[in-house]
Amino acid sequence: MVEKEILKLTEEEKHKQILKEIKATFVLIFIVAAWHIGFGFGLNGIDKMILGMPLWFFVSTIGAFVISVVGVIILLKFVFVDFELGEEVEETDTEASVCVENVTIEETAQEGGDRDE
Repeated sequence: MVEKEILKLTEEEKHKQILKEIKATFVLIFIVAAWHIGFGFGLNGIDKMILGMPLWFFVSTIGAFVISVVGVIILLKFVFVDFELGEEVEETDTEASVCVENVTIEETAQEGGDRDE
């Protein structure tokens, strides 16, 4: 098998990627649940048997399993990305200076609030 390179992402890129993966996973869960419930109740009145099981059970349960496996393969190939979760990529100097300025402003505001009390 070919090994994929582990990406190094900034915190913002990691957050966006994680949200993308969560949304795609929930879409797959919704599709599988809709399939299972829809065919489970929709085919319930049909007395046809497949491999000794009622048609509704075979289509809803076995179909949901197949859709789940295929969906996970699709998610892994096209949505999920392998990246370091704990390691951060250094941000640019302008972003770092903005953070320092924000901390300074917050500290000044807190000090000013303490004087009023």
